[in-house]
Amino acid sequence: MRVLRATVVVLWLGLTVAGCGGTKQPRLYPATGTVTWNGEPLAGATVSFVPAVGAPSDGTTDSAGRYAIMTNGQPGAPLGANKVTVSKFTGSVTMPSAPTPDDMMKMAIEKGKKKGVDKGEIPVKFNRPDTSGLNADVKANAAENVFNFDLKD
Repeated sequence: MRVLRATVVVLWLGLTVAGCGGTKQPRLYPATGTVTWNGEPLAGATVSFVPAVGAPSDGTTDSAGRYAIMTNGQPGAPLGANKVTVSKFTGSVTMPSAPTPDDMMKMAIEKGKKKGVDKGEIPVKFNRPDTSGLNADVKANAAENVFNFDLKD
């Protein structure tokens, strides 16, 4: 009887743990592009894809203005329409693609040590999804997921 009881408990625990896998992550598709500011590559900018539902995805531009979108630390973005934001601040703290609570604490401390306010290097309208005027519709075909943005004054 004890063996039967122990077997039932083990099976129940196994099924319970198997059902606690968390939310399923959506399938991700490559999304890349280039950001320029008045025709010149914009290095060190954060590009964010903001869907109507779900978490945003983002990437950081390199010295040539190129970026690759990441979602929860994984390359790519979910399918669908996104509003896009681009931001770049002088003296801002660089955020890792998948920050841990310790990373967030370190960034808050560094930000607190700085004197003055970060200055945006591009107009604030590009920092907000409702005013940027930028969009990206991620598709299953990676060749269609190259989104270039030439920002102007």
